[in-house]
Amino acid sequence: MQHAKWVLAAAALTAAATATAQDQDASGGLEEITVTAQRREQSLQDVPIAITAFTADQLEQRQVFNTYDLVRNIPNLTGNSNVGVGTSSSLYIRGIGNGESIATFDLPVGTYVDDVYVARQNHNNFSLFDVERIEVLRGPQGTLFGRNTTGGAINVVMKKPSEELKGYVEAGIGRFGLWTARTSIDLPISDRLLTKFSAYRVKDDGYALQVSTGDYLNDRDASGLRADIRFLPVDGVTIDFIGEYVDDRNTNFLNVENSDGNRIVNNKITQGSLVGVITGAKASLPLGNEAATRAATLIVTSELNNDVTLTAITGFRDTDHDFLVDSGGELPRATNSRGFTPLINMGDHEQFSQEIKLNGQSGRLNWTTGLYYMNEDNVTDFANGNSNAATGAFTVAADRTMKNGLETYAVYGQGDFKLNDVFTVTAGIRYTEETKDFSIERNIGATGAALSTAAIAAANIPLTLNEQVWTPRVALQYDVSDDVMFFVSATRGFKSGGWPARATANNAFIPFEPETVWSYEFGTRADLFDNRVRLNATAFYSMTDDIQIPARIDVNGLQISTTTNPADLENYGIEIDATWVPIDGLNITAGLGMQNAKYVSISQRVLDQAAVCRANPTGSFQGAPACNANFVDQFGQIAEPVRAPDYTISMNASYEFTSGAITYIPSFGFNTSDEYAIGTTGSPASTNGTWSGKQTYINAGVSLRFENVPGLTAAIDCRNCADKAYPMSALGPFQFLDRPGSWGARIKYRF
Repeated sequence: MQHAKWVLAAAALTAAATATAQDQDASGGLEEITVTAQRREQSLQDVPIAITAFTADQLEQRQVFNTYDLVRNIPNLTGNSNVGVGTSSSLYIRGIGNGESIATFDLPVGTYVDDVYVARQNHNNFSLFDVERIEVLRGPQGTLFGRNTTGGAINVVMKKPSEELKGYVEAGIGRFGLWTARTSIDLPISDRLLTKFSAYRVKDDGYALQVSTGDYLNDRDASGLRADIRFLPVDGVTIDFIGEYVDDRNTNFLNVENSDGNRIVNNKITQGSLVGVITGAKASLPLGNEAATRAATLIVTSELNNDVTLTAITGFRDTDHDFLVDSGGELPRATNSRGFTPLINMGDHEQFSQEIKLNGQSGRLNWTTGLYYMNEDNVTDFANGNSNAATGAFTVAADRTMKNGLETYAVYGQGDFKLNDVFTVTAGIRYTEETKDFSIERNIGATGAALSTAAIAAANIPLTLNEQVWTPRVALQYDVSDDVMFFVSATRGFKSGGWPARATANNAFIPFEPETVWSYEFGTRADLFDNRVRLNATAFYSMTDDIQIPARIDVNGLQISTTTNPADLENYGIEIDATWVPIDGLNITAGLGMQNAKYVSISQRVLDQAAVCRANPTGSFQGAPACNANFVDQFGQIAEPVRAPDYTISMNASYEFTSGAITYIPSFGFNTSDEYAIGTTGSPASTNGTWSGKQTYINAGVSLRFENVPGLTAAIDCRNCADKAYPMSALGPFQFLDRPGSWGARIKYRF
């Protein structure tokens, strides 16, 4: 069956390549999408990268209202809202991702807003308002985007101020007491000074009843303001200043379905219940998760001549992240038999970046080169522990403050050279040097582990890490016609190393090494049949060395489980994006992702542990359980990689027609995937009946445009229309369910 699946996949890719050999003239149908995946403007169909891009209208039709919603629309992209922390999205592309939000871990799927990198996962699940388009680049983007893009990159491009006075206002309601408000206005002051102001508010009452208090949890209360001032001092010079403030309260407490199908929360943690036990202001945090981000971006673009453009991009982000959540609590459908296992956090995360980029063209050569600098400072005051269900006594595991920082420099360049009318060769390289630092201290007056930076240093654990990495890219593109092209490429990327900051022993902060990946791709991009069909297909093979996952290591004779680099990750597969406009008004899109990910080059220690488990499932390996530990499963086999389903399939369809004075646009979409591990490999959450199973989400809606009232539209839709309770993440024996089904209605007026 496995071989048959890949024979069919190969046949599909071959059929795609055969179909693209036709020479078709574009005569309408599909709109052209401009992207900046290679750090310069190009048509989507001219980019030799595995990329899916959505315009603002496409995002709205697919009900993509925040970055997490993308996971149901992109081949081989999966993800979850991190355990309890709704403002954090843990994204995986081609099996490469990271489920840890603590600041010493970096993300292998980088998020960029207007070319500014979002370093922390704490607030990368943000609402999308006034977006021009989103580009999702699959595979390493180490040359032009840099570090921490071994899985890929999400490039969010915001709308810029218009020369015309225009805007919109929108209001909506929905299930669970939801109400929304959005507005944006383009306000030109003069021909040389343009402005845009945008704002939104989203609020609901929550959907999960806390049994012990009668309160509803997992509510959302988010608001945002954005201002963009564009100054055109002289011809050829553009200065954009963007300021933004977003405050988002978004939590996902562990919840289960009761016998009536409603969501309930059985934990007993409440605000103030840890005052006097946990130190500092964090002990008084309200129940839930909140992230507030202040951001400022300055982009100066200057056309030095007709062929060379200089762009300077300055970015600053400051995120305060506070939460009090229960990482455990009641087992599914259990009664009052457990206490609570809270995670408490107060973090401040600041980053500054500066990039100088040159784009140019000289004859047959298009080129991009630049310099990049980033500095990051993180301070995290956090604690965790456990309560005894019988006595109510709370034991602090650790109560500490961590500081960690980063300073990195890079220089990069890439050129696309047209060898002749049909062949283009791309070559690029980036050199990155980065230095990280780390310190941690038990808080004054705290109980729990006696952590200190001095004790960590005394254990011969480095407190600074330095890396120098080269990340090249080469590609060859063959243009069959104006509408059809093929490409092959090889690209390298790397993700930074760091420290397992949740350790509770001074000798356990052993740093993990960077992971690096080489990815090889063969693809085709084609607009066919009078521009009625768009078929983009990519086959890939990737090898990620020193994948960062938990495994058991020996520390002075003591066995501990920690994040380390015990294996490599091999993966191969295909990705197909297809769009079909069979008749005017009807638009059908489909996405298919298939992959076969597995761990290879596994350390001898892990192989020995697996052998002991197979020989004696209840036995121990070097003083700890051999089975169900790290990425050895309950049967003594090497577990499947996390979030790497064999297939993901998505389909969306919309049809626009007019009857009387109203234009109707009904839409339907679904996403399905094969089962995959949702927790750390080999843990009980991913082996003891807690696989996600085959998940199928259904979305549907209808939009109305009133022809007699120009600018007035309305929409009603549902998300997860079948109201399925699918697990999206896991911690220990607990599953965290995705949001239940919901409906919404909105009315918008454009002026």
